[in-house]
Amino acid sequence: MKKTVLIALLTVFSVSMYAQSYDKSIGLRLGKPVGLTYKQFVTNQNAIEAIVDLDFFTEHTFKLGVSGFYVWQWNLAGVQGLDWFVGPGASAGLFFVDVAGVKSSDFNVSLDGLIGLEYKFAGIPLALGADFGPRFYFLNDAGFYWGGALSVRYTF
Repeated sequence: MKKTVLIALLTVFSVSMYAQSYDKSIGLRLGKPVGLTYKQFVTNQNAIEAIVDLDFFTEHTFKLGVSGFYVWQWNLAGVQGLDWFVGPGASAGLFFVDVAGVKSSDFNVSLDGLIGLEYKFAGIPLALGADFGPRFYFLNDAGFYWGGALSVRYTF
């Protein structure tokens, strides 16, 4: 048991010695919304994140939108490279509907929240993340929705 604990501590310590932070990242989000993501730190613990998303709700409806977040990010449990983050944001998007040959479109705006985890790999420019949060639409399709996604980002 002591050997297992010692090996685990040495592994965590060795990973933390070589983990790198980053200033900017760009990548893909897989979930709700699906899209492209760009994240840039403005201080050591504060970042802005922009997401261009494409949501498919049914085979006849989809949304093209943009989201922006201001996130606070902190190290989790002293493990270098593993962070958690939380922050507010807003979204705007166009909904396109084609049901039985009748086409229509709609514009909506939302207030959003985001909470998640991110791991920046040591020695390679790659970060993986998982997040979820509420979205409050308040125009035409007013309501409360939950979304979440996995992210893969190239860091630089």
